[in-house]
Amino acid sequence: MIERSREAVVIRQDARGCRVRFDDGEERWCSVRGRVHLRGPKTATTTVAVGDRVVVRPEGRERGSVEEILPRTSVLSRPDPHEVRRQHVLAANVDQVVVATAAADPAFSSGFVDRVLAVAEWSRLAAVIVVNKMDLVEAEPPECEAYRRMGYRVVLASARRGDGTDALRDMLTGRVSVVTGHSGVGKSSLLNAVEPGLALKVGLVNVVTGRGRQTTSAAVLVPLTLGGGVIDTPGIREFGLFNVPPREVTWLFRDLREIAPNCRFGDCLHRGEPGCAMLAAVEAGTVAAFRFESYLRLLETVGEVRPWEIAGD
Repeated sequence: MIERSREAVVIRQDARGCRVRFDDGEERWCSVRGRVHLRGPKTATTTVAVGDRVVVRPEGRERGSVEEILPRTSVLSRPDPHEVRRQHVLAANVDQVVVATAAADPAFSSGFVDRVLAVAEWSRLAAVIVVNKMDLVEAEPPECEAYRRMGYRVVLASARRGDGTDALRDMLTGRVSVVTGHSGVGKSSLLNAVEPGLALKVGLVNVVTGRGRQTTSAAVLVPLTLGGGVIDTPGIREFGLFNVPPREVTWLFRDLREIAPNCRFGDCLHRGEPGCAMLAAVEAGTVAAFRFESYLRLLETVGEVRPWEIAGD
């Protein structure tokens, strides 16, 4: 007897296929039909992403095949590190992005946070900043107050002591969240503290390089008992914008876009153009210097590829 096709959600994906979970909790490993690949975007590194809602035809007792990918409500992606004209979709159909950072060991990276926030703005996703390992420092990173002024939620946490666990649990409950951050910041430790039954792998920081050892090898969607789910992603060292025109980058920085209308020219990129209001705002403290530096670095990367070169793919 041939089983009818059913909808499911992709909870894990790799080069061989994907693992899906049906609404009744059943899971199967699935291949992706050739016609699905042919219909997929040519600029994406993979056709199916974690979080995708798909139509699956069961095959036998444990396997199946993906016959269709249903329309996505949201996407979080970054340029492929090996080919900037292609995008790697980290997660689909998510409600918010959780930027996991550390106060120390490894050091807090405002540049990485700013890039993720810009991508979240471009994707129209809510973003939360979680600063783990507060037990290792006496005070929060100074950048945190600037993020609060911009309207971002900042959670100060310690997976070891349990600080911030309740606040993070409240923000995750009932939502599908993608958690991203550098290796070693304690993403898995934080999620295990929120829901101990997750039993996610935990790694340590390399004492020589100061970088984390990656313990999550692939993105995986894990359901929460209180509702919703989290997509735990592998540790990411670089983050960027895909297919974004340079003139749009300003508007992805909440603080910069408040100043930009004061510039003489509407297409000002704030790189020394006549009548630019941004430098004066930085000097006056209206815009934090670290934010302006993050903007300039990100602007350089989007200039590497012109959007119209790949728009037809």
